[in-house]
Formats: sequence, structure tokens, C-alpha cells
Amino acid sequence: MHWKQFKNLPVEQKKDEANYIIGLDIGNDSSGIAYFNMAENAPEAIDLSGGYGKPSIPTVMQYIAETKEWVYGEYAILNRGVGTEITLSDLMGRLGNSDYIDIAHKPMSVVSILALFLKEILSSVKNINPKAEIVGIVAAVPAYFSEQAQLELTRAFKAAGYERALIALVPDRECVFAHHYHRHTLREERALLFDYGSREVRGGLYHIMPQGDTLRVKSISSLFDDAIGTGSVINDVNDLFGGFLLAQDNISQLTKQMHEQIYAFVYQHKDMLFQKAIRTKPAKVYFNFAYPPFQQSLSNEDAEKLVKPYRQHFHRFMREVLEKNLYEEEIRPADISAVLCVGGGFEMLWAREAVSDVFTQAQVRFHKNAKLVTAEGAALVAAQHLGIAEGPTVQLEDKHQLTADIGVADGENFLPLVERNAFWWQKHTDKLLLVNRAIGDPSDWTKHGLDAIRLHLTQRTPAGELLPLSEIDLNSLPERPKGTTRLAISLEFTSNIDATVTIRDLGFGELFPQTDYEETFTIRLE
Repeated sequence: MHWKQFKNLPVEQKKDEANYIIGLDIGNDSSGIAYFNMAENAPEAIDLSGGYGKPSIPTVMQYIAETKEWVYGEYAILNRGVGTEITLSDLMGRLGNSDYIDIAHKPMSVVSILALFLKEILSSVKNINPKAEIVGIVAAVPAYFSEQAQLELTRAFKAAGYERALIALVPDRECVFAHHYHRHTLREERALLFDYGSREVRGGLYHIMPQGDTLRVKSISSLFDDAIGTGSVINDVNDLFGGFLLAQDNISQLTKQMHEQIYAFVYQHKDMLFQKAIRTKPAKVYFNFAYPPFQQSLSNEDAEKLVKPYRQHFHRFMREVLEKNLYEEEIRPADISAVLCVGGGFEMLWAREAVSDVFTQAQVRFHKNAKLVTAEGAALVAAQHLGIAEGPTVQLEDKHQLTADIGVADGENFLPLVERNAFWWQKHTDKLLLVNRAIGDPSDWTKHGLDAIRLHLTQRTPAGELLPLSEIDLNSLPERPKGTTRLAISLEFTSNIDATVTIRDLGFGELFPQTDYEETFTIRLE
């Protein structure tokens, strides 16, 4: 059944126990799923671990060449290093680039691989009710997700067979706010949101303004920090455990297979480094995959040494979120009404303590399953779309994100330098431009000088309309034949409306070496 058909059914028919409304949070590191419990009028997480206390699962797929089968989730990690398997992670991070991966000497798109993962994770609904029919899905996506990445994720749902059930891709922040304010009294206030994931920790300060059936959420500050993501923590634990192996008399270096086995071993044992128990007595880890096997004790001092730089960095990050606000005003921790903490990073005890060092117990909202808050929020948003759940519609306003593509236009051709929805303060990748004319050719350029090249900086609206921003004349490029001038163009913002464009000469092989040519121009988006 198409979700639009379900939406138009009478309320009595909608509340059939076989109808499932789903929220998904597909992350680079792990994924979670929730459904809207109509009897309780609230979202509820689905335990994907089979009752073992890990309701989220790793976003990992593995192809086993010997048996020509796919394995996903936790099994794909625990099976690493035992054969010639191909293990694939960072699937969400690969979206938007039309990526293909060689599987058994055949190219397979990341979209197709992600579709297999979606099919498996959504099949878990049948474990709750064999007669279950998924009638609506909302998938949470990162706020910075590009349009191309969203398109490829939508294609993955289609390939998995859930095109008719997919209602929308909704920014993860909106899902978290929908979840929080479904349970708490609506009032005007300031709220902090920290989303601690594998790639980075994301922090934002928001002005919450209820207006009838709409919850206006205005972003006051918005920062990312990729230095302290949980992925970096795991890499440090890998190095720690690898050091224990290298300390053994019979091991002089770590083989590729050993690295794979350490990764799986860390997945099984990393949590003990971040729990209260290690503070009272050392934890003992048995390296059963080594030969001969050995035991290693991990003390509270080991854990503190590991997390100390992360704790310090996180403290600085929290201060910066308050200080680097849109209005450049002094905002103190006491001015915040609610601090929402979501993401797998808050499963680590030190991360919770770091937040509690700055904010009071009354301000902070910790959840039992921090990874699943976004999935539960997505399920709630889906239920609201389908007329099952009540609650305000979240309307997010964020001037830190660009509302149009910024690039260079030549007639109908457009080279994006920064894509819509990117945050202005992010580091944007340089783009390469090949000039398809001779430098020094005077035709059509007489009034600009013999060497002039004109670049048309342009905005491209969501509707595809090209709006001129500025014209840049490059008057001092080295003279070269047609098609041999390569330029690197970088666009960096100093505010949400002010930017600098830097043009550098890259040369063209050995025939035309790179020169020191570089010019910088300022532009304004308004």
C-alpha cells in the first residue's frame, strides 16, 4: 500500500495492529529503527540485537566470496579477518558520488549495497509481527546531506522494495526536536543539541518558539568538530590493543589479518573502557585470537589516559557553541533550558560526565539508548505525516546553511563550488576548471586586455534558476595555448553572506609547469 493511500484511510482502519509506521536512522557507524506504537501513542525502538542489549547495529555489509552470500551488521564485524571476505563500511558517507565497488570482479553500486542493508534492517519488523505491513517510513538524514546523496538514498529504498512506503527524508535535527517536544511542555526557550556520532560531534544552540501547530526552531549557532568523533576513539583503542599484541615475544609486526581481528576484538570489548566498573577494579581482556592466547589488564588509569584529550576538546567545543553564536552575544550555560544529548558518543561515561561538568542535572536530557533517539523521532514524524499522532510541525530556520548552490556559470553550464545546504563555515573542496581557450588570444576580450578571462560567479536556486553574483576578471594569467590552463578555484566564507574566491594556477604537466599565480576576490551573496 502506498503511504498516501494509507493516509486517507479512516482512523479505525489505520490502527490495525498489522500496520507499522517506521523511523530509520541510518548512520555511517551504526543504524537504528523504531516504530510508532499506536496503543501507547509514542515511538518505540526495535531491538535489532535479539535481546542482547544492543538495539542498534553497525552499518556494515560483508560479501563472503566462498559462499557468495552477504552478511550485515554485527556479524559482518565479528567475521572480519577469518577469510577473504570483503567488508564495507561508511556506506552513507559514500552516497552522492555515484560510487561503485568491485565485488568478485564485478562493479556494484553503493546504492545497491545500501539497498541490501535496508532490506535486512526493515525485515526485523516481521520479527515483531509476521503479518506486519510497513505503511510509512521516514528516514533521518544529516543536515548537511547533499541533494545528490538524498537522491541516491531514495534510490536505495526503491531498490530495497520500499519506494511506496518512503514518506520523506527528514533532517535528523528535526526528528530529535519532534521527539523531545512530543514529551515536554512547549514554551519559548533556548535549547542546546549535541549529536555525538562516529564522524564528528555536532553542536547547535536553538531558539524554540511555539506558534500554534508549528514549532519554530531558529538556529543561533551551529558547529561540527571531526577531531573527537567516536571513530577517532575507536582508532585509539585499536592502537592500544595492537600495542598489547606487539609487546608479546613472538609477534614482531601486525599482519593485515591481525589488524582485521583486532578491529573485531575492539568492537566486542571497547565498552568496558568507558564504564564505571573499571574505576573500582581493572578489567581483564583475554586475547583469545592470538597464539598463544594471553590476558591483559586494563585499569582506570588506562581509560583516563585514553579519553583525557577528548574530554578537554569536548569542553572547548561546548564553550565554542555558546560563544560563536549568530548574534555575537554572551550566552552562559545558565541561559539554556534544555541540553539534548543524542548519538552513540553518549554511551561513553566520560562524554556524559563532560556535559554534566558544564550543565546542571535539570538541564541535561540523557536517554537510555542515545543512538535511537533520532530513529524514534523519525517514527513520530512519520506518524504525524499519516495523521496518527498529534504534535507540532517542526519548522527549522538555519542561516548557517546555504540556501542555493554557489558556482561558476558559462551559459547554461554550471560548476558548483559549494552546494546548497552546506554550512558556510565548513571547509569546501577546491574545484578544478580547465580553460577552453588560449590565454593571450585577443578575440572578444579587447576591452579587458589580451590576457583577460572572465568568470561569472552565480547562485543556482532550488528551482534551477541562475542568478548572477559577481564577475571576476583574471588579467595576469600566464600565456598558454588553448586547453592547457588549469585553475584551482576555492570558495571560503567569512560569514553567511561574505566570501573570498581564490584562483590558483595548477600548470599543465611538464610542458607548462605550475606558476605562483594566485588572485583573491571578495564577493557578497546579498
